[in-house]
Amino acid sequence: MKVLVVDEELPWPLNTGKRLRTYNLLLRMQREHELHLVCHGDGDVLPGCPNVVVHPVESPVVAQRGVRFYSALLANLLSPDPYVVQRHSSKGMREAIADLAGQQAFDLVHCEWTPYTVNLREILGEYPSVLSTHNVEALIWKRLWERESNPLKKAYIKLQWKKMERYEAKAVRLYDRVMCVSDEDRRCIAEKVDCSHVTVVPNGVDERYFAPAADGETAGSMVFTGSMDWRPNQDAVNYFVNEVYPLIREVLPTASFTIVGRFPPEDMARKWRQIPGVTVTGTVDDVRTYIAKSSLYVVPLRIGGGSRLKILEALSMRKRVLSTSVGAEGLLLDSGVHLMLEDSAEGFAAKAVEMLSSPKEYDRLAENGLQRILSMYTWDSIATVMNDVWTVARESRGHAG
Repeated sequence: MKVLVVDEELPWPLNTGKRLRTYNLLLRMQREHELHLVCHGDGDVLPGCPNVVVHPVESPVVAQRGVRFYSALLANLLSPDPYVVQRHSSKGMREAIADLAGQQAFDLVHCEWTPYTVNLREILGEYPSVLSTHNVEALIWKRLWERESNPLKKAYIKLQWKKMERYEAKAVRLYDRVMCVSDEDRRCIAEKVDCSHVTVVPNGVDERYFAPAADGETAGSMVFTGSMDWRPNQDAVNYFVNEVYPLIREVLPTASFTIVGRFPPEDMARKWRQIPGVTVTGTVDDVRTYIAKSSLYVVPLRIGGGSRLKILEALSMRKRVLSTSVGAEGLLLDSGVHLMLEDSAEGFAAKAVEMLSSPKEYDRLAENGLQRILSMYTWDSIATVMNDVWTVARESRGHAG
């Protein structure tokens, strides 16, 4: 098939969960199909993907700071669309899509992120189409609203949550087929619209890249990895260092915590670095080094949707994992079998102390987790499911519109 793929950015370098998923699936899909990727940015080649033709478009996205950003937030009060959709609405992208569609015959249109439906509305009815939902975005906004204490911010976040609910419900109806990453997300979509055309295409991991390492672990060390410009990750780290980590240090004074991920807000990073035993790396070339040296991989997420690639990567490296229920949401993993789950600060801290003090007793979880990865969560097997979705979408046009 010749497929037009639309995304917010070139999925390279592989330093976010969204880029990892998009790249690994496109890498495998381009082995069988000719892909044309329209995205914002200036990169015109996707490494390792000779059958992906990149069509870069200048980005209209305003940096999330300064007068322009806050003016845009204020102006969004008058828009029916949520701010994230308005922010990514791109005349240049719509023109590039129209030009390509006028010049070439495509068998399928694939939207790689729900907000970018705003740039595809004019052509969706003309082609078989697939939407990839990396998260149920409204659920993230709902959880942000639940955690926010500032009254003004809480009111604005609730407005965004409700706008996103309406936007997502409309978007899902426009496509022949829709992909989501977990059964939980599919059930969430089903609460708003008919989801008979929605298929679970889970997240995965490159098990050859994230392989168990021979390097020795550092006793008492914990690690968290994730893009630190994403608010759910910021909330997770703030929660951990403020409410959980002090309880751990009371029992294990030499315990340490390393925060690995790109673009941590400087004000947050400065506060975190002042805490004894806490290290903030910022962007790194290879997260595997930090995961390998840790004795415990922690996922203290309280906000989120979809499913977490970070857990899959840690388990693929045969690491002990301690997570909240939200952190492990969407993954077919059992507490006490593949990882440990704790939701209260006290419970999380107590289990972390236990796992750090007697790591060998939890090695069986790490081994079970690795075996679950190999049986269910490799990108090769997941790409087969995605290919089936594309085939069904091309052959069945009964739903769209």
